[in-house]
Amino acid sequence: MIKWCVIGAGGIADRRTIPALKKDENSQLVAVMDRVPEVAKAVGEKYGVPYFSDEKQMLEIVECDAVYIGTPVFCHKAQMEIALEAGKHVFVEKPVAFNAKEGAEILEKFKKAGKQLTVGYMMKYHNLHQKAKELVKAGEIGQVNDVRAQFSCWYPDIKGAWRQNKALGGGGAIMDLGVHCIELVEFLLDDEIEDVKSFYSTRSFSYEVEDGAVLIFRTKGGVLGHIDVNFNVPDAASTSKLELYGTKGYILCSGTLAQEETGSLSHLFAPQGDYEAAQVRVERKPVEYKPEGEDLYLRQIKDFTRILESGKPDYFYAERAVQVQTVVDKIYSEK
Repeated sequence: MIKWCVIGAGGIADRRTIPALKKDENSQLVAVMDRVPEVAKAVGEKYGVPYFSDEKQMLEIVECDAVYIGTPVFCHKAQMEIALEAGKHVFVEKPVAFNAKEGAEILEKFKKAGKQLTVGYMMKYHNLHQKAKELVKAGEIGQVNDVRAQFSCWYPDIKGAWRQNKALGGGGAIMDLGVHCIELVEFLLDDEIEDVKSFYSTRSFSYEVEDGAVLIFRTKGGVLGHIDVNFNVPDAASTSKLELYGTKGYILCSGTLAQEETGSLSHLFAPQGDYEAAQVRVERKPVEYKPEGEDLYLRQIKDFTRILESGKPDYFYAERAVQVQTVVDKIYSEK
């Protein structure tokens, strides 16, 4: 049984991660902490565990094996170091840190200490994204040549919102939504984005971080693609698309970029021989796949506890999270 403490008990922790911890038969929530005392008290009483407003105090008093960190990005590095100094494994929300340098430094400390570090990119656990990866690996769309991703949410001006403050969140739509797309693309292709160009701006709202961006990239393996992320598209108008096109067909995911296992996947296998000068389109029916409706956050927790129980730290996805920040650093360095 893995005993968990939570740093940053409000927001995503209360909505998604703590409920997932409660569902996992190999996990036990033992304490929560939040810098806002009212939030710590409310969440602690909700789940019947001790609550604190200081992370060091919590880790000194409460016995635990692992720490979940769901705080704003600017807190991540310091809080990961506090947890590591207390001898704990850490599951931190994305992005891993403010930049790749910070992420690489803290990851190296975890490696030296032999403690597990995992970063909360849950979308790769979606059964349809797993299916997409399986199809790509099996050659079911041939050589992948083009990837497209579109991810957005409605995020208007909100007083005190840390994601709208560059000093607290590090950026806007790219840092919040774009990182998910970058991580997912690299997961699906087993490849890394090497070159990236971008356009981004704050067009619809008054906060200082970008509310929209277009990223154009090339992977080390030569796959071309683009990613669109927006804070200024209404939720009802967001199609949340992920598309992969290859020499033998396509994979189209719709509505799968989300916090829940939703959406659909269409797969078309349509290899073509000779050049068709008349460009006559032959309609072919794709194979459709549906979501299982499982809890993505629970799957993350189970994967994390599996690694802990094995006794052998696995830093692959933490290293990929640092790689994601390398791509983001390149984007933000353009301006």
